[in-house]
Amino acid sequence: MSKSSKNRSKRKGPAGTGSSAARGSSPASLSSFRAGRAVDSLAPAFVRWFDDGAPGAAATALDCLAAIESVMGRYMDRVAAADLTRLDPVILADALAADLAATAADDDDRGEFVIAAVHGFVDFLADTDRWSGPAEQLADVADLLNALLGETEDWRLVDVPVVSDDDALRVFSELPLIRRTTELLQWIGDAKPVTGTGALRTKDIEAAAACVGLKARGGTKQAGVPQAGTGGSEKPVPTVRSMYEVPLLAQVWEALARTELIKIGSTKAAPSPATAVFLAGGTADRLEELVFFVEQFLSASVLGYDPEQPWEVLVAATVASILLAAASADPPRRDTVLDPRTGASPEERATVESLKAAAMSQLEALAEQGILTIDTHFRVPPALVRCIASTYEDAEVLEDLGLLDIPDLDLDSEDA
Repeated sequence: MSKSSKNRSKRKGPAGTGSSAARGSSPASLSSFRAGRAVDSLAPAFVRWFDDGAPGAAATALDCLAAIESVMGRYMDRVAAADLTRLDPVILADALAADLAATAADDDDRGEFVIAAVHGFVDFLADTDRWSGPAEQLADVADLLNALLGETEDWRLVDVPVVSDDDALRVFSELPLIRRTTELLQWIGDAKPVTGTGALRTKDIEAAAACVGLKARGGTKQAGVPQAGTGGSEKPVPTVRSMYEVPLLAQVWEALARTELIKIGSTKAAPSPATAVFLAGGTADRLEELVFFVEQFLSASVLGYDPEQPWEVLVAATVASILLAAASADPPRRDTVLDPRTGASPEERATVESLKAAAMSQLEALAEQGILTIDTHFRVPPALVRCIASTYEDAEVLEDLGLLDIPDLDLDSEDA
């Protein structure tokens, strides 16, 4: 399973840690005691797996464990000598139904969180090689929980093509994004100092920016926007006060942290053991790391908007829409996408042109990293379609962007 699956529980978590949404009333029985002991033995490893360093992640993991323990107590009521590392899907469905029925009056929103928490637990067992049952049984359990969460394969905007691991690894490893990230990881070496915000120090910005193909110098005086590329420009090297003023560097840094390729502490950032796999692992393992990194980069670069800023949300929605369309069998034409409608007022035309310019800036930046090609059409390489689907074909992401009710994501002009 993809490492990104753990984010499901974070998205569906309770509003606050320690809330009643996360805790059910498990039956007072020997089974609940046994379930508590079994879950407790896995708790430290689960929290480490779940915690990606995001604020509140560890607390949400504990809320998940409380919900998992409640369900597993009811599961053990139904099975003699139950092993929580090999769950029967039919019995698990019965235990979930009993748990949700018993606690429905406490919190109407608890159900989705409980199911997501149990799904996270199953993902944890699979990701950490703790699942002890047959692979077919694991698939059945995952299908059950996906169906309960409305994440079945029947609802898709994009068909993900079948690409062999060898071919996909070749495509991913040749991406400018991956080559530049590799150079950055090699520059980090054993570790690099960071500030209190987890950013690189000002004096290290120039070297780090060069790794990702940018020219920028850290300093106290700001002088324009960092330029792409490393040569052929006579423009003065811009000075920035923070790494976060170099968008591509900040996005790559965030993706490295999200994928746990680097561990950012209070004083330094250091590569994790996963870095060795990212750089030179076996085909399947390295491909998984590269895919996960590209997904998190896409999330950081497009979905890192401020939800309180309508214009930022609109630009993100536009970019995500074009990427989803570009990943489909009928990619959108560049010369018609986002054209103003016939009869639009001058103000409406100005707004559309501004939106188009902002969206194109982001799309061209992604094209520079090899995520898509822009010629007569916008197209996503077949091997990368999985990343577009995983990142943006999520109901909650689409809802947050205001795209859930747009059936075909048709961005072309009526006059095209």
